[in-house]
Amino acid sequence: MEEFLAKLSKTTRSWPVRANALLLVLQAAGLGGIGAYNVYRVEWQQVQQQLETDATLSQRLTETVEQAVVIVLILGIPAVLALLAAFGFLFLFRMGWLLAMIVQSLTLLACLLLYTEWEEILYQEPVFVYPVMLYCIVMVLYLNSSDVRAAFHVRRRKEIRRATRGR
Repeated sequence: MEEFLAKLSKTTRSWPVRANALLLVLQAAGLGGIGAYNVYRVEWQQVQQQLETDATLSQRLTETVEQAVVIVLILGIPAVLALLAAFGFLFLFRMGWLLAMIVQSLTLLACLLLYTEWEEILYQEPVFVYPVMLYCIVMVLYLNSSDVRAAFHVRRRKEIRRATRGR
């Protein structure tokens, strides 16, 4: 276990890489929190009672259940991918950076879809979309900073040198 921790501390020397991993975990928690909040807003006891008595739901309950499902489906995938990208950053896998960029683009796309289709699907003001989009834009800028990019390029050069020496 100590060897693993020593190896992990050597591979994550750069503080921007650790900061990005933390920011990706925070993003995953935020996206998951938005989904959990929307699921929590549904009155599940009322849904169960109406299904037991009528086998149909009222219009308002149907809309809130649809809203919760849409938000969880649209934001759930980027939340899971953000956690995977955070692990990629912790272990300095090159796929971590690429996955983090994919997470940002998927999250921005999800926010744009929710914003443009809000009237038809969700029937209320999309308050959470603006901070999430701002967070994604800042993350893209930070992911493309020279410190973060250099951490992955230095590792790549070391891997190339090791491979050429072994021949």
